[in-house]
Amino acid sequence: MKEKIFIIENKKELAESLESILSKEGFEVHKFYSGASALNKIKTNKPDLILTDLMLPDLSGLQLCKEINETEENSGIPIVILTVRNDEYDILNAFNFGCADYITKPFNEKILVARVKACLSFKSDKNYQKSHEGEDENILKFAELKINPERYEVYVNKKFIDLTPLEFKLLYFLAKNQGKVFNRSQILEEIYENYYNQGDRSIDILVNRLRKKLEDYGNWIETIYGVGYSFKFCTH
Repeated sequence: MKEKIFIIENKKELAESLESILSKEGFEVHKFYSGASALNKIKTNKPDLILTDLMLPDLSGLQLCKEINETEENSGIPIVILTVRNDEYDILNAFNFGCADYITKPFNEKILVARVKACLSFKSDKNYQKSHEGEDENILKFAELKINPERYEVYVNKKFIDLTPLEFKLLYFLAKNQGKVFNRSQILEEIYENYYNQGDRSIDILVNRLRKKLEDYGNWIETIYGVGYSFKFCTH
């Protein structure tokens, strides 16, 4: 079955161009020219990924992210922002609202396709046998925290923790190097493909989001003031 992508773009010519690019890659593509029309369609026809502009005629791309992520049945849909806005505030704000990736216009077609496929691949891996944990020699275990890099899964007390690709990469990188201290630039280079376009504040926001999701185990990600971050396992 073809993977389904919703394109939300109010510029008709660009929407048709994106449809052509993604259709050639074998995706089932649906175009929308407003956020409201896409949200209404999601109720009966759930996509595998959403590609949306930030600036829509009715509601913003961030409002769209918020509404989708607040609905339990839709919160797992990866949302990729495609926009001309490239300042640090907009990028950080989008990730803070739960987008899976952020691509600026003008874009390279091959890179766009690769990043869309990466988001879909992460979603597929994360949902694979999600109902149970597989024992694997590569799994990192810290008390009741388990991190499975093969399946991109994280469990706390046997409860599945739903992380974005960047949140998972951040946790796995720090955890597999437990005890070591990394500055923000080192972390950026490790988890971002185009890290040179990101600011140090993006790491701080990711850490805060990750800590909240890990709840009591979030304090294992320690802030090393004046330097960066470290994962330090401690018993409760």
